[in-house]
Amino acid sequence: MYPTAQIAENHIRVTRSLFNEGMRAVENKEYKKAIQKTTILIAVLYLTVAVWLWYTGGSLFFLFGESVFLAALLFWLFIMLPNTKRRSKYKAMAQDAANIPERTIKFYQDQLSITANTGKTTVIPYDDILNWQVTKNLYILSCSNNVCVLLDKKGFVAGDFLTVKSKVFKE
Repeated sequence: MYPTAQIAENHIRVTRSLFNEGMRAVENKEYKKAIQKTTILIAVLYLTVAVWLWYTGGSLFFLFGESVFLAALLFWLFIMLPNTKRRSKYKAMAQDAANIPERTIKFYQDQLSITANTGKTTVIPYDDILNWQVTKNLYILSCSNNVCVLLDKKGFVAGDFLTVKSKVFKE
């Protein structure tokens, strides 16, 4: 049962570009740090091999092969892996490739409800909302259990984000 006083309402059509914008904004910081550390380690090892080959007069063909392998590995880590994750998450959210997922988010006194175009409704108490972010087109509410709620900046049909922010994050 929902409280009767609705504070705000937001409608969003989650296109792939909006979804990617949101995912880039909330990507796991630990993953980014791990990738940076791995890149540094690989660069140090590469430079060590290059110096060793230069010092011993080794084959530059071997160094060229290492360079190609290193470039392919970094391309996979920085481009392919994150895009694959985003693509599979969007596909799981969309469930039907023909339709763009739509969400209606209604804000009440103590909770928000998210209704998908499939009819499924999820209720999130404000206590579960940890923080928020702003991107070019979105407001993003980060919740416990690794859940993020995307709000379209232009999608408010009742209320606005300032009202929501003052209610959710009692400042």
